Amino acid sequence: MLGQRPFVLPGAFAWFANLLGIAYVIVTTVLFLFPPELPVTGSNMNYCIVAFAIVIIISTFQWFVDGRKNFKGPQVDLEVVQMDSNTAAIENVNAEGRQEGVEKGDVSAA
Repeated sequence: MLGQRPFVLPGAFAWFANLLGIAYVIVTTVLFLFPPELPVTGSNMNYCIVAFAIVIIISTFQWFVDGRKNFKGPQVDLEVVQMDSNTAAIENVNAEGRQEGVEKGDVSAA
């Protein structure tokens, strides 16, 4: 769906960077919610969990009140997507003139 970009990470490094980022977010989110000391009292409690819960509650409420009706999502130019799939299908034509894994003339599955 994305067109040509000036900078693209190589495949293996891109996967590694994505997985490392996801792991970092998961670990920091869990550690972010731990109390600073035990036993936990009202004066030494980590109130980040309260702030996190408030954001989740407000976001959920806002979604049901307004978001479901007004959120349109990303706009996709179907002509560009179909042109890209046709280009990919043409590039997949093997030396015998057949398309790999697609019947001749059917480029919608490519």
